[in-house]
Amino acid sequence: MNQDIFLVVALGFLIVMMFLSSRKRKKASEQLQSSLVEGSTVLLHSGIIGSVVEINEDKITIESTPGVKLLIVKGAVRSVEAAPAKPAAKKPAAKKPAATKPAAVKKPATNTTPKN
Repeated sequence: MNQDIFLVVALGFLIVMMFLSSRKRKKASEQLQSSLVEGSTVLLHSGIIGSVVEINEDKITIESTPGVKLLIVKGAVRSVEAAPAKPAAKKPAAKKPAATKPAAVKKPATNTTPKN
């Protein structure tokens, strides 16, 4: 009898924990979907990264590369990423003056034939 009560209490505890975890996950998902705005960068569950171009009721259009637009379901969004930082433009290296070489001095031609 004592074991039956323990099993019922343990089962009840597991059900309550699953319910609370489900609510927490659902709330986080709704918050993520409501935070989507045009121009934000998103990461999909499939690993595709793109920027949001258009938002409809339950679908969004993202642009993964310039000219490639994908229509996806909002639930496919894993996270909203920070916009990728563009690399800083490199400053052109200061040009050094070309090293001047002295003109090659030609030696006068000498007769290299052996004398007999």
